[in-house]
Amino acid sequence: MWLHLSQAVLRLNFAFDDAEGNLEKECIYLKELLHGIANVENLELGPWCIEFLSVLELKGWQPPPSSWKLSELPALQQLDFPGLCSFLPCSLDLETLVIDWWYNEEERDLLSRYTNEDEQRRFETRNFNCLFPHLKTIEIINFHGPLSENKLLLPLVKYFLKHPTVLEKFVIDVLDYFEMAQELLSFPRSSPHASVVFSYR
Repeated sequence: MWLHLSQAVLRLNFAFDDAEGNLEKECIYLKELLHGIANVENLELGPWCIEFLSVLELKGWQPPPSSWKLSELPALQQLDFPGLCSFLPCSLDLETLVIDWWYNEEERDLLSRYTNEDEQRRFETRNFNCLFPHLKTIEIINFHGPLSENKLLLPLVKYFLKHPTVLEKFVIDVLDYFEMAQELLSFPRSSPHASVVFSYR
């Protein structure tokens, strides 16, 4: 374990001739990486990490408990929901979560065998057994398009407004916020101090 590392950026990708045959190798690499960076404070994950977190979660593996206080994730697809279900319970020290929607076109080839509808339903009904006791800030950056038509982001927004009990700020960086403002502000939230902020350009 890298005890003195304060920040880790994992934007990785592997290219094997036999992708399916090397699935286990890639899973092992990610397990070792997550064990090694469990004590860093700031973590940034790329699409490959989220995809293989989903693969590992579907195989029954859970990441080790972590000390991450700030995490940045790529834009999540419905097929990534198992990875998110795996990531959140081990991140109880999380204070700030950033989701960068710039990566929303990344493919999830290994997860394409699972239907979007099944994984979205699994995410929405999943009991994470945690209330995010320290999560105060959530930022979604580089988002474009109306919220009501985005089947990927809508369940995330509902979930993160409903569950974190000390949430103070939910920031969505959008080009045009008027179409989503009324709908978003109507969602229930657990924290009485949570404010929803639209950052627009």
